[in-house]
Amino acid sequence: MAATAFELVWGDGVVPSWLVGLTLLFLLLMPILRSMFPKTCGVAIKQGGKGAFLLAFEITCAGPLAYCAYEGVVAWVYKLDDFTTPEQRLYGVSPFAVKVMQANFAFQVWDFSVSLFHRELNSPEMLTHHALAALMCYWGLTMPYMHYYAIYFMGVVEISSVPLVLVDICKYYPELQRRFPALDLGSKVCFGVLFVAVRDIVWVKTAIAVWTDGVGILRAGNFPPQYPGWITASVLVAQLFFTCLQVVWTKQLFQGLADLLRGDADGGEKKEK
Repeated sequence: MAATAFELVWGDGVVPSWLVGLTLLFLLLMPILRSMFPKTCGVAIKQGGKGAFLLAFEITCAGPLAYCAYEGVVAWVYKLDDFTTPEQRLYGVSPFAVKVMQANFAFQVWDFSVSLFHRELNSPEMLTHHALAALMCYWGLTMPYMHYYAIYFMGVVEISSVPLVLVDICKYYPELQRRFPALDLGSKVCFGVLFVAVRDIVWVKTAIAVWTDGVGILRAGNFPPQYPGWITASVLVAQLFFTCLQVVWTKQLFQGLADLLRGDADGGEKKEK
């Protein structure tokens, strides 16, 4: 008997473990950070301070982002020799993609839920990003679908999000930026280089491949019954949305670079986790 969608996502305990682990870490970090950094995190938001919410959030994010990036890069470079045809890239199964999508699905669900509670995190485009990314992971795990491309878009690209954690921490807590200017500058440079590499240059190449494979399958009409055409079309539309976000974020990145060169320490970085 084939496994149900519920069993494929939740059955082995990986996704629940990620969700519980992220939540517990976040909740544990809040009082710890307030006691360790009373001047930075000890003043509540309602009293004009920053509180510990954003710092705990960013530190918690670092774990799943680094994991997805590591698993994605290793698989993308060394583990995908068998994905040579459009059918294999769309319908082939990879255990490495499952690891990436399980972690990313849990992270996106957790990020969406936590972001609802802070105005710095709950912009409509970011909530939409989290919801669509979670949906793509859900389809990828349950159908299964597009494991080849999931390794890149849910794994490799997160390598740019790891230094962004430090960038955002310095942005949300300017006193840390002033105390550790080298760390702030280094994280911005690292983020900018990685962003352009994986979210602009290679992203465009991989997005073109997604559209070439997807549109080719739709035109031929030879997709298997369990992969209806509307699923492929929906993935292509979602991919277009994500690509548009990269364009917007790239514009903000270069605006931030211009601000940095003019001496504006805040820059113009944009969350893309």
